[in-house]
Amino acid sequence: MSFRMTLGGMACVATLAATIARADIDPNSGIDFVRIRAVGNAPWPGDGTLGDRAIGRGGVNYEYSIGKFEVTTAQWVEFFNAAMDRPSNDRLPHVFPPSRWGAQPTVPISGGQRWTVPAGNEMLPTGNISWRMAAMYCNWLHNDKQLNREAFLDGAYDVSTFGFTGAVMTDQRSHHPSAKYWIPTWDEWLKAAHYDPHKNGPDQGGWWKYSITSDTVPISGPPQSLAPDSLGQVNAGGWISQYPNLSSYAIPLGAYAGVTSPWGLFDTGGATTEWTESIIQSPGGPPFRILDGSNWFDGNPIADAIWTENANDFPNVSTFDFGFRIASSIPPPTSIVLLVFAGAFNSHRRRSATNDSSDCDTRALVVPRRSCECSVHSRHRC
Repeated sequence: MSFRMTLGGMACVATLAATIARADIDPNSGIDFVRIRAVGNAPWPGDGTLGDRAIGRGGVNYEYSIGKFEVTTAQWVEFFNAAMDRPSNDRLPHVFPPSRWGAQPTVPISGGQRWTVPAGNEMLPTGNISWRMAAMYCNWLHNDKQLNREAFLDGAYDVSTFGFTGAVMTDQRSHHPSAKYWIPTWDEWLKAAHYDPHKNGPDQGGWWKYSITSDTVPISGPPQSLAPDSLGQVNAGGWISQYPNLSSYAIPLGAYAGVTSPWGLFDTGGATTEWTESIIQSPGGPPFRILDGSNWFDGNPIADAIWTENANDFPNVSTFDFGFRIASSIPPPTSIVLLVFAGAFNSHRRRSATNDSSDCDTRALVVPRRSCECSVHSRHRC
């Protein structure tokens, strides 16, 4: 039986396809998530590199979601307007405006501070994020972005635990088991950045040495969309002098077309160095939170290698190159939309076999519904 698609049918499919392209956006947080599967994957076995810290890490025995992008300027402005545009008697602890993002100050509504995002700056990455600020963002998302004070102070992490006894942080070490959003663990980050369930063939998983689905050191440079002669793959240090008319801070997330982790994450190398929830501690030393991935300033190839974290620091430290992406227990709604798409397409196909007329009711597609000044320990390596 022949099948002839009418103009109305093609418009319907186009509408559905456009919806699918947006299907990974979590309607509660507004974050574009990727689902990480391959439950029980083998951890990184090592390759003989001296001092490899990641051996035995990266195995995760559950599904989880992780942001396709680092936290964007648009997302951080929404959070900061909620957290900082408040009366003076309702100010929140641990929250300080970043110096690296695409926002501009505007008139506050409630007497605190407020920002707006100029058109075109929505996807710029955000630096100057401390681990504690990231944790409070997770709380706020967990509590459905409510504006009451308590929504920022617990949910994923209990902010009342944040502090120090001498040089030892007292912060809650890991998120509540019931948390809907959290800062990814180093194992979760490593798996999403380096593990490929099909690297060695269909359903034969393996590890890429670098987080751009490659065993070759990434090339630092601007994206070709901004510099056609560039071979750049990551927005990391080392290229600024070659392109004096371009700013690494003005390159939006996702600008390196086709350069992703095996799971489709953008900018795991470049932009900001990303916080994880995990802790590292040398014998006799204080504990630090782990960060990974290279950044605007750091052009050291090892920063993108699987063998080691890029940095570790106290959770109160926020430098211009510290950012993060969100992890979640919530599956993206893609599968739901794909089922709707398949049903609508097959229904249309059956109708078209006998009738050239068609219509498209897109209502069927509705899907219901984680600064302190730099310390002297900044970038301390254990």
